[in-house]
Amino acid sequence: MDLEMSENPFIQALLISFAMAIFMVGMAMGIMQIVTTGSNPVPYAIILLVFAIIFILGSVFFEKRGADEVGSIVGAALVSSVSTFSIISFLGGLSFAFNDGLFSIGWNRLVSALAICMIVSMLVVKFFSYRVQNQYS
Repeated sequence: MDLEMSENPFIQALLISFAMAIFMVGMAMGIMQIVTTGSNPVPYAIILLVFAIIFILGSVFFEKRGADEVGSIVGAALVSSVSTFSIISFLGGLSFAFNDGLFSIGWNRLVSALAICMIVSMLVVKFFSYRVQNQYS
């Protein structure tokens, strides 16, 4: 009965959905903080640096996958914009959580949001794994 966690599909599904749900709830709290306070918790220089790193990595990724120069730049800009927004809003969510934001939300709402995000993340994982399996079949 000695199963490793990496081989148990139940534990894998639970850990993946939980991690994605934590990230989604963190992003939501970060957006709430940015909207309510009107300020960004991360300096603009750091935001630009994160964008630049992801943009460079994205353009190389798309070029290696066969995209032309314009396609790789457009793809990298899109991926870096979404990724930078996600990372910054998650960091804002951490700031919100550590500055007594969790108490203002209440544990009922927080647990409900976590549960809903776990369901949504599992649906997203299943959708993409289904798409990948059908693409290579």
